[in-house]
Amino acid sequence: MEKFTKFICSIATLFLLLTVSACTSGSSTGSQTEGNQQTEEIQLADASTEETSLLVYSGAGLKKPMAEIGEMFEDETGIMVEYIFGGSAQLLSQIEISGKGDVFISGSMDSYNSADNKGLVLPCLQVAYHVPVIGVPEGNPANIQSLEDMTKQGVKIVLGDEKANAVGKAAQRIITKTGLTGINDNVVAKTATVNELAIHLEMEDADASIITKDLASHMEGIEIIEIPVELNSIEIIPVCTLTSSENTGVSNEFIEFVSSGKGKAIFEKYGFPAVEND
Repeated sequence: MEKFTKFICSIATLFLLLTVSACTSGSSTGSQTEGNQQTEEIQLADASTEETSLLVYSGAGLKKPMAEIGEMFEDETGIMVEYIFGGSAQLLSQIEISGKGDVFISGSMDSYNSADNKGLVLPCLQVAYHVPVIGVPEGNPANIQSLEDMTKQGVKIVLGDEKANAVGKAAQRIITKTGLTGINDNVVAKTATVNELAIHLEMEDADASIITKDLASHMEGIEIIEIPVELNSIEIIPVCTLTSSENTGVSNEFIEFVSSGKGKAIFEKYGFPAVEND
């Protein structure tokens, strides 16, 4: 009887050990499954974070309106906007070499067309106008009143580099249209960005420049002489998604925001007349 009792106890003990082992194994498997789920959730969260940021290449002359638009877009959508500002030629080179980025906005359709010919961009939306004017230092020491006055002997002219920025190309179109090649004869410097033109005028390194109205009207130390519309070369500002964008949905949302009533109102605030909606 005693032996039988010991046998029964041994069986019960073995059963108990097997049960505990099975529970432990199940718990471990459950733990591992839960861990895998947590890892997947973290990876999805990381991917979501990556999707909520945009890299935007913007013409230097558009910095003020684009900075404000970027802040408003971030506030409304939670999508972070990072900018690279520069001359259009410089930006196109960066886009082509890096193969990275989401949005491109430039000071003229020329820059967009160059990008389009290289397969770097998708169809654009038109936002506002760049209006060239004659800019002179405060007080207008050389008494510049017209484009013709910019051809006078001894007048120092600074222009944008037509190979680097939209305002430089516009200036050369104006010179070609009017036949006033003497303006080029008086050029003492060319700049890579429109912002540098303003610096030259503020420092009185030049007597006059062909500069954009939006920039000159917000700079102290610069006066403006309007260029007649029939002689001018008014540029259209396009915004587009880059073919390199890994999130075209968000990129398209941004360019639609830029070209919306809200975006155009900000451009007008900084002196850019808005393109009329169809």
